[in-house]
Amino acid sequence: MFKVVNNFLDKKEFEHIQKIMMDDYFPWYYNKIITSSCDSKKLFYFTHNFFKDKKQSNFFYLWETFLKKLDCKALIRIKGGLYPSQPVIRPNNFHVDFPFKHKGCIFYINNNNGPTVIGKKSILPKENKAVLFDPSVPHRSSACSDQQVRITVTFNYF
Repeated sequence: MFKVVNNFLDKKEFEHIQKIMMDDYFPWYYNKIITSSCDSKKLFYFTHNFFKDKKQSNFFYLWETFLKKLDCKALIRIKGGLYPSQPVIRPNNFHVDFPFKHKGCIFYINNNNGPTVIGKKSILPKENKAVLFDPSVPHRSSACSDQQVRITVTFNYF
């Protein structure tokens, strides 16, 4: 159903990516919908589209080694997600990234207590951990309560 790989990148490369994404000058963009228009109107998060609709951000280069390790043949999307902390762990709604079978990876940028749930399995975020799975399977993220933010990068590919 899914595969977890700890220490996916070598330490130096991971720390470089982490430093950039957690820097005050990294561009995050407000999103008023997390999973669907059925979300509570009080919920929001921030994203950075590294690759979407064949367009690349100026930070796409960060993922060149990562994509080789994934053995990516064709890229659909790379999206960073920053979830602000909540007073308690708050799970988001279950969703699918795209309604067709494909490969996916959730990559954790920081340690926190906001789990990802795939099917009935819960995975705790740990920096430099990759979770490989089919994102057409229902899954959900959560806001954390023990850090200021929960930061992930999601890869959709073939």
